[in-house]
Amino acid sequence: MNPNDTPGPEIPPNPATEPDTAVPAVAPPPLEEPLPENPDGKTLFEALLRRPGALADHLAKGESGKVTRLFAGIAVASFMLFGFVLGCFAKHEQLWASPLKVTVGMVIAGIICFPSLYIFTTLTGARVSLHQLGASLAGALALAGLLLLGIAPAVWIFAESTNSLGFMGWLAMAAWLVSAGFALRFLKSMVAATGGRGKGPLTVWSVVFLLVSLQMTTSLRPILGRSDDFLTNEKKFFLQHWAETSGESLPVEGSRR
Repeated sequence: MNPNDTPGPEIPPNPATEPDTAVPAVAPPPLEEPLPENPDGKTLFEALLRRPGALADHLAKGESGKVTRLFAGIAVASFMLFGFVLGCFAKHEQLWASPLKVTVGMVIAGIICFPSLYIFTTLTGARVSLHQLGASLAGALALAGLLLLGIAPAVWIFAESTNSLGFMGWLAMAAWLVSAGFALRFLKSMVAATGGRGKGPLTVWSVVFLLVSLQMTTSLRPILGRSDDFLTNEKKFFLQHWAETSGESLPVEGSRR
């Protein structure tokens, strides 16, 4: 190096000529593909299980009538079949009484809790109509019914192999709580897809719905055991009823209680 040479001024890098080393922005996840204009039952069934966002967008277009009827039919059929499995425990009149009571109980619970569902959904900031919310609730009940049908074979095995009334009661309640948990998550997804942001109001409503549905199992008793009366007039809280029957067994053939 020549000692007489002096270094020239430092030239700043030119962004236009320098290679781009910046980390590329992460692309947002693709939106769910919308449902066709007139979806068939298979498409709606798939949306119920996998695509709640696309289903919510479809309901927002005012196409809730057909969807509500389909989901209501699935829910009623599923509850009837699961009730029949429960009726296999005591057999006799319970083969038709249990399906009827289970289905009526779930329908009544949904009707009772629907007004409060609209109020709590509004509190989340969701923009949802009554028809759209009704279809969403029917979808949640249909999903719960389908999950109960998935658990039904295991419940039937115990219904045919044990006489423990308490065990069968807790098994049926556990199956319902698991199914209801997935159904309520679906309902929250539907509300979120319509603009709902707050989780607190729907959480409160979920607790209310579960309490009402569980109380219906006591109000419409007997569902598992047998009785001379189709319905009982005695008032009991469901936890009290479960505690009293947890150690009972199915009476032997020829006796009733």
